[in-house]
Amino acid sequence: MHYQEYEIAIPLKPYVKVIWSMESPGTAVGTPPMRILPDSCVELVIHFHDPYSTTFGSGKTDPQPKSIIVAQMKGYIEISPNGRIGMVSVRFSAQGAYHFFGVPMKEIANGVTSLKLVWNHLAQEIEERIYGCVNTVEKVRILQTYLISQLLKNRQQDRTIDYCLKLIYNSKGLVSIEDLSIKTGTSNRQLVRKFNNRIGVSPKEFARIIKFINAVNYLRSNASSGFAEVALDCGYYDQAHFIRDFKEYSGLTPGEFLTTEMNVVI
Repeated sequence: MHYQEYEIAIPLKPYVKVIWSMESPGTAVGTPPMRILPDSCVELVIHFHDPYSTTFGSGKTDPQPKSIIVAQMKGYIEISPNGRIGMVSVRFSAQGAYHFFGVPMKEIANGVTSLKLVWNHLAQEIEERIYGCVNTVEKVRILQTYLISQLLKNRQQDRTIDYCLKLIYNSKGLVSIEDLSIKTGTSNRQLVRKFNNRIGVSPKEFARIIKFINAVNYLRSNASSGFAEVALDCGYYDQAHFIRDFKEYSGLTPGEFLTTEMNVVI
């Protein structure tokens, strides 16, 4: 399996965290599934070989389209290869994604959405051009060119959202919507509407996700700590609330997370 990251074009750097590709020399059927946990980012994936299948927490499994958007997630998914792996992907920051897609992000949150439903005929054009490239570097160059074009078309800066996200990140999710409302001079209802449009989930939900991400990272670095201690240090009311949130977002208890042999990514 060959994984590679690429230089991000200057106009995209404020909005994109990483651009990467992955390709296998042959079939990857039978490879264990990968469990993807909520990570606050939005991923755009173009398959140029065989698309994966996605299994949701409900147990439902769907084949992925050739080009997809995985927006804000409120639960885990598992992905499995169906043949030869070949993809290029762009990972947007939470505050970066809405500048590119031109739709309320809530409409595509918590699922796997075909890019054709958002960019219509443009998605087909991108797929065809990427399929026709002789190497992955050229595929990435073409994709970035289209992204810059979409940025110029859809960019709509929302400084209230950007400021709220900064507060949520800096507090590791331990900030209330009431605090955000006071600090921004924006009503709770307006903040919820803005977050649904720009991020895809409410500010309360997004803060919970960030708190969960912090707890996962803390748990990985302090595996010998008791769960009650982890819960307290990560801002949970008690151990029961910590375990409940952990199970909701990962499908695993903290103990299962530490001992599982499955490939879990956040």
